[in-house]
Amino acid sequence: MKKTAIILGSKPASVAALLILKKRGWEIKEVVASRSQADWIPEPSLYKLAENLNIPVVEKQTELKKKSVNLVISYMYRSLVKEPTLLRGEYAINFHAGPLPEFGGWAFYNAAILENSREYGCTCHIMDNGFDTGPLVKVRRFHINPNTETAYSLERKAQLEMLFLFEEVLSIYESSGKLPMEAQPLERMRYMKANEFSVLKEVPITATQEEIDRTARAFWYPPYEMAYMTTPLGVKVELVPEIVKQDIAHRYHASDLDTYLKVFNLKHKVITGEING
Repeated sequence: MKKTAIILGSKPASVAALLILKKRGWEIKEVVASRSQADWIPEPSLYKLAENLNIPVVEKQTELKKKSVNLVISYMYRSLVKEPTLLRGEYAINFHAGPLPEFGGWAFYNAAILENSREYGCTCHIMDNGFDTGPLVKVRRFHINPNTETAYSLERKAQLEMLFLFEEVLSIYESSGKLPMEAQPLERMRYMKANEFSVLKEVPITATQEEIDRTARAFWYPPYEMAYMTTPLGVKVELVPEIVKQDIAHRYHASDLDTYLKVFNLKHKVITGEING
């Protein structure tokens, strides 16, 4: 008998998660996702993918039909999953792109860089009536270099690792019909709120070069507001990390030589690799 799920989500990785479920033979009963998304996020959205696959999709949890499933899955879903939704599943699980209990709430990528963390991770946990507070199912951890990471680069790594975690959790449930649960240690739990996150972006005018660079990397995630300094005249100046500036320069100029060679139809064996005896 097919395993069944309801998935609530956002971001491209939730699209991959839905396709993983399909590939593994799961029946997705319903999807909860926003119909619209930012222009810079690639299509298809989770909403459009569900439509294309003829899976019932709604924008609000209150619009879900009364169906019982094996798993209710929140995958980067932006809102609190309410109790009526939680009760639809044998288990209701959330995939969080930070290691719990240390990095709950907002700013998990940013805080890891600001705090010089050498290890990061992603988490699957049982959902309760709070944000990121339920028992742990599994935490997948990996090493990072906080001296070179940006919020953008760390997000890409974490999202990929979380898909591996997603498959691990599905395998556990498929083989045993159960999921492990371990309470989060209260003394290590931390949850950062949105207003606490925002104030971290401002770099004091007296900051050192190292502090400026670390904060700039911690909040480099276009198109969102970056780290910034405020001039004595009250002008906000956003900061570009040095490592990003170098990467942009490389991308901008990567095709320069090819362009010149093509326009003037130039070839040389040193460039083409040809060897003439």
